[in-house]
Amino acid sequence: MLLKGRDRVFPLESVEQALEGLRDVKSAKIVADGAGGILAVHVVSSSDRAAKLVARDVESVLVAKLGLAIDHRKISIAQVDADAPSPETAAAAPAPVAEPDTAVLPQGLAAVDRRLEFIGVSVAQSQGKAEARVELAMGDVTSAAAVGGVDAAASVLRIVADATLQAVQQFYENGDLFAVAAVEQVTVGGNPVIVVDVRHLAERQEKTLLGACPVNGGDLPRATALATLDAVNRFLRRLSPKVPEELVVGPALES
Repeated sequence: MLLKGRDRVFPLESVEQALEGLRDVKSAKIVADGAGGILAVHVVSSSDRAAKLVARDVESVLVAKLGLAIDHRKISIAQVDADAPSPETAAAAPAPVAEPDTAVLPQGLAAVDRRLEFIGVSVAQSQGKAEARVELAMGDVTSAAAVGGVDAAASVLRIVADATLQAVQQFYENGDLFAVAAVEQVTVGGNPVIVVDVRHLAERQEKTLLGACPVNGGDLPRATALATLDAVNRFLRRLSPKVPEELVVGPALES
């Protein structure tokens, strides 16, 4: 069975394998119609993450791999507890010690302030060079990062994604384990969408994180920054937040 993408067809099995490579996904089954469209996606995942987040990962992969956006209602998520003891050993097994879902926060940074907020992005282009500056905030703490490079259509969006990751890294321990692999603009349902491929290295294993954001009003840098954040947001709760040693002070960027 073949699935029709934006400019080519894909074996159904290869798309299912791509979905099964997502974090916490144990198996994936795609139900296709006779024309190569997707009728339903059935996913079995562990119960470690909210089903809504797993479904968002599935949507992102379908957009990046097929250029195909589907109604989220076509995605069903069944969650199982892979670590649950068998009935025979449940009584004898010691009660598990619950671990906190979030890392210990530094003094002065309350849990309610943990959310990373996008403030804005700007791109300066002059004499064949470009510089992207991205500003983020966590609670009352703000910080920004700037990355420069060649002013070429193929590289400017990559510079924005790199600047976004550098801004993220200033808030988290081990944040430098993220790296931008690719930035692409695709068309989904006639609308432009930015897809960012970020790689995360943990325990000597490289994981692919995909983020996507529609281009509203033709603002490609903003869509790129938001797509980059969409790719890494699911991993940020695993990192220990920190207050940046140096804060960039300056006028607020327009979002």
